[in-house]
Amino acid sequence: MSQMYKSFIESKGYSTDLQECIEKTVDELTKNRTNFNDPGMLLGKIQSGKTRTFIGIIALAFDRGYNICVIFTKGTKALAEQTMKRLDNEFFQFIENDELKVYDIMSLPSLTPYIKQQNLIFIVKKETNNLDHLVKLFINNPDLSQKKVLFVDDEADFASIGFKRDRSAQSGISINVLAQKINSIRQGFENNYSFLQVTATPYSLYLQPGGELELNSDVFEPIKPAFTSLVPIHDAYIGGQQYFEESQNPESPYSKLYTRVPDNEIEVLNRRDQRYLNNITTTPNLSVFRSAIMNFLVGGSIRILQNELNQKKYKCSFIIHTSTTKDRHQWQIELVEALLSSLTESASTESQDLKDLIEISYSDLAESIEMNGDNSFTLQRVTKKVIEALNDGYVGVTKINSENQIAALLDRNGQLRLDNPFNIFIGGQILDRGITIDNLIGFFYGRNPNTFQQDTVLQHSRMYGARSSKDMALTRLYTSSRIYNALLSMHEFDSALRDAFEEGIHNGDNSVVFVERDEQGLIRPCAPNKILITSTHTIRPHSRFLPVGFQTKARTHIQTTITEIDRILNEFSNGNFEQPFLLDVEKVFELIDLINSTFEFEERYENIGLEWDYLTFKAILRRLQANISNQDLKGKIYCYVQTNRNLSRKKNNGLTFSDAPDDGNTDRRIARNVSNETACLILLKQNGLKVNGWRDAEFWWPILMTPLNSRPAVFASETMN
Repeated sequence: MSQMYKSFIESKGYSTDLQECIEKTVDELTKNRTNFNDPGMLLGKIQSGKTRTFIGIIALAFDRGYNICVIFTKGTKALAEQTMKRLDNEFFQFIENDELKVYDIMSLPSLTPYIKQQNLIFIVKKETNNLDHLVKLFINNPDLSQKKVLFVDDEADFASIGFKRDRSAQSGISINVLAQKINSIRQGFENNYSFLQVTATPYSLYLQPGGELELNSDVFEPIKPAFTSLVPIHDAYIGGQQYFEESQNPESPYSKLYTRVPDNEIEVLNRRDQRYLNNITTTPNLSVFRSAIMNFLVGGSIRILQNELNQKKYKCSFIIHTSTTKDRHQWQIELVEALLSSLTESASTESQDLKDLIEISYSDLAESIEMNGDNSFTLQRVTKKVIEALNDGYVGVTKINSENQIAALLDRNGQLRLDNPFNIFIGGQILDRGITIDNLIGFFYGRNPNTFQQDTVLQHSRMYGARSSKDMALTRLYTSSRIYNALLSMHEFDSALRDAFEEGIHNGDNSVVFVERDEQGLIRPCAPNKILITSTHTIRPHSRFLPVGFQTKARTHIQTTITEIDRILNEFSNGNFEQPFLLDVEKVFELIDLINSTFEFEERYENIGLEWDYLTFKAILRRLQANISNQDLKGKIYCYVQTNRNLSRKKNNGLTFSDAPDDGNTDRRIARNVSNETACLILLKQNGLKVNGWRDAEFWWPILMTPLNSRPAVFASETMN
């Protein structure tokens, strides 16, 4: 082991797992022929330390005989500058000793023989002008092509697998152009280069245009990279597992993460109406937005108090990201400043109205703080700290919608700089991929396109990454039901495909299957590139499917139906609900139809767009039957029934629809125990009390638990033509 990588291990605290990943990757690069069409792949999660990992790979590669590294970054000045600052910092001692140089391809000095004898790193944005300069570099310096070169494609996605994206793409470069430029470069090489893709979006290998890959039976086999290395997940990592899985446990602090934003509120934020500047503290049309800012102030104050116990300073951040349009950003700046101005005026007199707002946020946050076992402070002490923050001007509001703005705000590590104890950032596309923000405890997300693009939306997830548990107890994600469900579908989809990569099962019986429901409710194979992500349901072992957000019809309208459901369940269980019992699938379909007829979706119930897709629910059941080999279970599923439940329609102070009627310690455990080869349908009879947000009518809430032997499948209820 030579000096550069050894120094990294000693000074940067690399874990054993991370060292193994770095060393395995460089071993694979040196023994495999990798190129643009057959790259090595470094696969990590969003903001999970991929950059740190590939910097370690570069260091070890230089020790192993590589002389040049070309890093392709996304086509933004901010990300290129962030990468440059990060590399300058990480390789500082070697740059000072003239062992290595880091250059932006657009700002090259004359490369003298003295410079060329050092290790060289070139930062290249994935846009035509940068790539042309890279081509010219090797043309004008043919001796460089004789050296051993490592190409690292950072944030690789669709733009890095050889296929052209749509013309509206913001990345600045189509895939085919990138491939063409790299092809021009590599023509001068003699098998002395390697190519490594770094990505958090492995599904780009699956969702490829038809004709390039074959649909083998109902398995779509993706192009496999030459090898795949997995970035180890560190203990402090927060991602989709916490936001969409652990949040289902009502006893977890993560159950408080999500707050639903009504669609009309996002519309107000995206459409200027001067009247709101005058009634910002009272209008019901911005109630969640107002509480989000208050939660940020109260939560940040609590974290400041917690850190003061250890004589430490603390700064926190909040992002508002609802649009890419600059005039909307300006409108949101004015709204936030109007709210802060009003709150500051109230703070100067310590008004009771402000104290009431603080108490509401304090009560909400105190629940998750207690769940997390953290230090709590009295309401009076927190109120004093919030008033102090407002009176002393501790809150900064920054609009970031241009590259020059964000470049000026990056710290020496390339992260967004926190200049105040409380920092509110408002912006659009520029806050996307690659920009990291410390202590992010609030994210107001309202980007709501007609069709969600998965690689883009996941990269908007700035709330993912290394987060302290104390921060997470106070963190809130504010978004609409439609966007939240889209994020949930993406998480499930991403997890299923990631599992396939991690288990090395890209082909054969264990591959991820892509299927769709046709108009008759039957299942057929589906080409992956046709799938609309927001219409997908990802089947995995012991995954759950259930309706959320529904309201029941009036008791007089559904009583007969409820009585019929009761009769069927009593007949087939012999009146014994203590243990799960087997039920014919066709009878289950009848129950599902009956239950669906008792639900209502109307604007007055705030659930338009949340309609239960009961046809897909039944189609998934049909799909699950295909995996049953035990003849005694063919055509049957288990049914687990419980009655006299009293779950509220909404949770989190009425801001979010309840989505976990089944208790994780009892209902789910019992269902999992029996759903090994066939599914289990959990049916929970709710009393539907008006005090809990219902209509004083009993109803049945269905939850489908998939069997343990479920073959991973991405199930599309809607596809692109």
